Amino acid sequence: MNQANRLSGTRQWWKQVALLLALLSAGAALQGQANQTGTVTPPVQPIVSMRDQTSAAAASAHKKSYEFTLKDSGWLDTGIVLAAGEKAAFTATGKFSLADGRVSGPDGLARGWKDLLRQFPLNSANVGALVGRVSDLGASVPFLVGAKGDVAVPTQGRLFLRVNVSDDLTATGSYTVKVAFEAPQASAVALVPTAGVALASGLVSPETFADVPRRVSDAAGNEGDMVNYALLGSAEQVQAAFKAAGWVAVDKTVQDALLHGLMATLGHEAYTEMPMSTLYLFGRPQDLSFARGDPLTVAAERHHLRVWKTTKTIGGVPLWVGSATHDIGFEKDQRNGDVTHKIDPKIDDEREFLLHSFDAAGVFSSAAYVLPADPMLKARTATGGSFYSDGRILVMELK
Repeated sequence: MNQANRLSGTRQWWKQVALLLALLSAGAALQGQANQTGTVTPPVQPIVSMRDQTSAAAASAHKKSYEFTLKDSGWLDTGIVLAAGEKAAFTATGKFSLADGRVSGPDGLARGWKDLLRQFPLNSANVGALVGRVSDLGASVPFLVGAKGDVAVPTQGRLFLRVNVSDDLTATGSYTVKVAFEAPQASAVALVPTAGVALASGLVSPETFADVPRRVSDAAGNEGDMVNYALLGSAEQVQAAFKAAGWVAVDKTVQDALLHGLMATLGHEAYTEMPMSTLYLFGRPQDLSFARGDPLTVAAERHHLRVWKTTKTIGGVPLWVGSATHDIGFEKDQRNGDVTHKIDPKIDDEREFLLHSFDAAGVFSSAAYVLPADPMLKARTATGGSFYSDGRILVMELK
């Protein structure tokens, strides 16, 4: 073999070695990804609702009436599993003595000025009123019971009861609560669509989001928060779902906020509708803005999101997309040196909070995670804060 042939053979051998090393490296990377997640993430993954994890048989097996004694100010787990659509009739008697000298019955007391400096389980209810909630999800929204109240159960789950007092307002006493049930008017089985309607996981795919930008931007075009959820429904369904799940439509301008905040304060009401900045997707500002926050901390900490309507329809139903983030404090704005909100870098947690709030309110019929072809995994906001994600988009088909 001459020198030229030996050199040619050597080059071919090194090419084969390089190819083998590349294949081994790629395989190790894929194996590492599989080891981290337990499995390779599927492009579309149906979501099992939390209310599906509560036995429908248990919901249908409870007695027609119960009586409880509420002896302290914490949440009482009644142990009753309710079905979506059931109607519960409550009656309550008794009294609680509050640490500030007031005495409350189940209907509660009108708020005083000092109560504006307190955070209550249900900020819209009177002090000391009897309130309840269905499910133990942190994103579930309490409802007023009072001395006598009829409640249509929004979703399947366990019933909890509580006195509406803040953690710094000690309450001693007891309420005797009686509850009677009518037969459920709706199916207690979640994630079962109506005839002819497919589940969200069958309606959407990675291609659904192929022409949807992965991120929103500010007025100057600086890319920021990621698009991490989508909704299928009419404008009326979208707004009704957020309202039922405890989200409030925020004020659009500072002037609106000042007037709204003043009127709320004069009426001894909590103000949580503080405006949020305008961001852009598809070259236009958000169509809707919603938030959830406690009155005393809303300026620094709150759950908030923006919604844009797309030009797409899925199965004849409009598709909306949005960006959900959680403000957790303040930081320096890298664009101009001013102070701006800092978001929780674990951005997927806010996506899950949105899912849980909608789940606890029973406002979606099906849901799925979709992994787009070019998922967003790590980036910075327009103001310079960092965030990371698994890249999946939460899709919920609204009722």
